[in-house]
Amino acid sequence: MNPPPYNQPPPYGQPGMNPPPYNPLPPQNFGPGGQAYGIQQTINQGAEKDCDILHRAMHGAGTDENTIINLVCSRTALERAEIRRKYIALFGKDLIERIKEELSGNFEDTVIGLFMRPPEYDAYCLYKAMKGIGTNEGVLIEILGTRNNNEINMIKQEFQRAYGKPLEKWISSETSGHLKKLLMGLIQCNRSMNMTADPQMCQSDAQALYRAGEGRWGTDESTFVRIFTQRSPAEMSMINTCYQQLRGKSLHQAIDNEFSGDTRTLLHTILEALEDPAAYFARRIRESVQGIGTNDSRLIRVIVSRCEIDMPRIKQAYQRLFQRDLVMDVRSDTSGDYRRILTYLLTRV
Repeated sequence: MNPPPYNQPPPYGQPGMNPPPYNPLPPQNFGPGGQAYGIQQTINQGAEKDCDILHRAMHGAGTDENTIINLVCSRTALERAEIRRKYIALFGKDLIERIKEELSGNFEDTVIGLFMRPPEYDAYCLYKAMKGIGTNEGVLIEILGTRNNNEINMIKQEFQRAYGKPLEKWISSETSGHLKKLLMGLIQCNRSMNMTADPQMCQSDAQALYRAGEGRWGTDESTFVRIFTQRSPAEMSMINTCYQQLRGKSLHQAIDNEFSGDTRTLLHTILEALEDPAAYFARRIRESVQGIGTNDSRLIRVIVSRCEIDMPRIKQAYQRLFQRDLVMDVRSDTSGDYRRILTYLLTRV
């Protein structure tokens, strides 16, 4: 059965529960080193009112999911962080712990993710991917292969604060081989910030990649690690062009010829995220909803982490790549409050 139209946001809950307007203070950024996560944020002066609204929505018998959805989705990431900070001061309990008591399933996971600051959420997802038996390498690849230097530095700080151990030690103990070398290279945050590329250097790098891969018996992985973890988007774009001129094929084709498994996936991810991040995340969403069943954890992770950064571009890329409407595909694979909160995040202005 087709889901109902999505052109209208979910209704607010009880009358009089509409979130009040914000009076923004001067813009602030997440963490040191300039803007990160593509979000220029403001902190508002209405956080205490929002805390009261959320408390009433979760107090007593039953939970007012409509009010929670509307308030959470109409606030920015930094505003939600301020609400969470105020909530514990007002009510003596972490808001996320309160949410865990009242909500459940995929809806709960989505709301919890939205109340975490972006680097905190990334650190949380990485921790979940590595704790316990086995490691979800796909999560490590998706997050660390797509974040910039500032973002990775902030993730490392959050990981150390929350889990008491450096991210580097977790990565070192939970991965191995060429994947480990690539991930360790990425979290050193040595990627160039150059906005323009030096043609001579890029030509030299293209030749080095050929000599390390298709131009020899076996593969010199260290050369790929060095170049893929240290060159800027502009430089990687020119290196790819130089490689095509040199060998008549793209770096993506060279990666397919020389690597396999998670190492190949990470190299593709790094290159795709530097070339066109919106297209990369559009593919991740498509992989989450196509076929039998839904990869809800991936779907939530991508939408929560990108909804305030580049979701309009992701939706355009999705339409261009698959000739399908992203919002309708997500709605067709979800239901209930979970469907409504994802719809709101995907259609917010």
